[in-house]
Amino acid sequence: NLKNTDIRNFIASVSKKTGKNFVIDPRVKAKINVISSKSIDEKELYRVFLSVLQIHGYSAVSSGNVIKIVPDVNAKQGPIPMYLKRRLPSDQLVTKVIKIKNVPAAQLVPILRPLIPQQGHMAAYTATNTLILTDRVGNIERIEKIINKVDIPDNQEIEVITLNYASASEVVRIINALNQKKGDSGNVA
Repeated sequence: NLKNTDIRNFIASVSKKTGKNFVIDPRVKAKINVISSKSIDEKELYRVFLSVLQIHGYSAVSSGNVIKIVPDVNAKQGPIPMYLKRRLPSDQLVTKVIKIKNVPAAQLVPILRPLIPQQGHMAAYTATNTLILTDRVGNIERIEKIINKVDIPDNQEIEVITLNYASASEVVRIINALNQKKGDSGNVA
């Protein structure tokens, strides 16, 4: 449990417990509070650490054997990892390229942009119909679920039916007659 602790002291403690090396941007300043009802292991400590950074507007960006602690606004310009469905903490900042199959990626940008925080990034690359996202793992997973619900084939597909025992013009006449009886004004072409 930490109460009103300087974030730099917290980073030093995390370094000591996890064996990770950190370089801290001079702009990283905050007083933090962490409350836990039980002791946490090294892996969980790092997840809590990433959550604390996110809450205060900072990110951890790995660069070789060093992890840079920088403001969120600068993090997306650093060497953040690509998200490839490996297990990463939900507060880890990553970049993901998502292939869109059925709708133009550019049409999804205005729909999804409000779901990306200000320090995140979203762009459509029309040449390959992909979206490029930079955000936290948890939010990217949520956006992927939304994309999977929206990126579906159009139901107005054309189906070609080969007629063996009737002429196409006679079938069209019969269907149009049936539609008129139902009160449907649409015609089959």
